[in-house]
This record gives sequence, C-alpha cells and structure tokens, in this order.
Amino acid sequence: MAYSSPCGTWGKLLLRAGNVKGPVLESGSRARLRAASGLTLIELIIVVCIIALSAVLVFERLRFYQEAAEKAAMEYTVAVVKSALQLRVAAMLLRGEGGNIGSLARANPVEWLMDPPPGYQGEFRAPQPDVPRGTWYFDATRKELVYVPVLDGHLERLADGSKRLRFRVRADEPMESDSERKRMLGMRVEPVMPYTWFYRQ
Repeated sequence: MAYSSPCGTWGKLLLRAGNVKGPVLESGSRARLRAASGLTLIELIIVVCIIALSAVLVFERLRFYQEAAEKAAMEYTVAVVKSALQLRVAAMLLRGEGGNIGSLARANPVEWLMDPPPGYQGEFRAPQPDVPRGTWYFDATRKELVYVPVLDGHLERLADGSKRLRFRVRADEPMESDSERKRMLGMRVEPVMPYTWFYRQ
C-alpha cells in the first residue's frame, strides 16, 4: 500500500530527506562565503600597509632632497659673498686703499651684494635673535653672517649646541707688508665653526 501512493509513507520519507539536505548545502555555502570574505579583508589590509609604507618612504626621500637643495642654496649664497669680497678688495686696490682692506672683516658682507639673499632679516645685536627658519641675518656684535636652516635633519649640532651656521670675513696678515696681492688672497669667507651637513665642511 505504501508503494502505490507517491504521497504515502515513502513519499513522506523522501520529502523529509530532501528537507534535511537543503540546510546542509546552505550551511556549506555560507562557510565558503565567509572564507572568501576573510581572504579579501586580509588582502586589503596588506595593500593598505604597502601603500602606507611606500608613502612614508617617498616622503622621507622628498625631505632628503629638499634639505639637500636648501644646503646647495645656502652654499651658493656664501659663494656669491666670496665673489663680492674679492671684487671689493680689487676695487680698493685700484683706488690705492690697500691698507684699509682689513676693515672689510668688520663690515656686513650683505652690503656688497646688489640684492640681499632671500629671507635676509637685517642686522641684530642679540646673539640668538628670534628669526624665521630659512633666513639670513647679520650678527652686528660678532660681525658674522648667520643662516638658520629650515630642514636640519642631516645637520649635526655645532660646538655651541645650535644649528645656526655662522660665517665671517677673515683677513690674514700678509707675510710681507708691501705685498698687496697677498693681502687680496688673504681675505676670505669661512665658517666660524666647522659643520657637518650630510658631510663635513
């Protein structure tokens, strides 16, 4: 009797078996979806970490080149001051004022330039005036031209503990008092204290 009716006992058993298999397949699909979602999230985290690390490296390299460019600009200004000093010495020699060349060591070298260096703040008598970074000023007390760097990560502290680069005009005494050429060659612009900015100066 049970065999003759599709809705009989065997039909009910088959229906129950079908109902049991449905949730098992659904549970497996959800497990696979969870696994796929977990891998995607891990990959996303790895990508974000790589991008962040790359950004940090690029930023550090950019600051390195910016600091190197600032150092080059500072040294260019010093080179211009040196050229202006030699021109001033030559002019004094042509006027017969060789005996007064030594007075250049007490002068403000910015006055020899046609235009002051970018960011020049003027003359100060305070040893450490409050000036913005990336600017020049003349220490009227010590007779020194001073540069305050913007980026100084690769600049070692000087002997006085600061990172302000000081330059002065120095007049060497000639070996012979009547040697005007030696007077001219004895005038130079030099750092007050040796500094190490990427490499020792």
